[in-house]
Amino acid sequence: MPDNKVLRGQRDRNRIDVNDRAEVEYVHYQFPWLSHQEIKDAIKKHGPDRDAVLSFLERAGSTKERDS
Repeated sequence: MPDNKVLRGQRDRNRIDVNDRAEVEYVHYQFPWLSHQEIKDAIKKHGPDRDAVLSFLERAGSTKERDS
């Protein structure tokens, strides 16, 4: 469910809208080694909850660094 851009506040800050380029780009800025598609896939898999997505991406990033 996309978040409502009219209603702003804590609930909006806790969600990532996969269809909003700016929100996906902001996450990409935090995880530049991931492609935009990988970030979108993570959002679709783990839902729009920002904490859940960022936690997954952090774990995935630390695993990727160990594999290198």
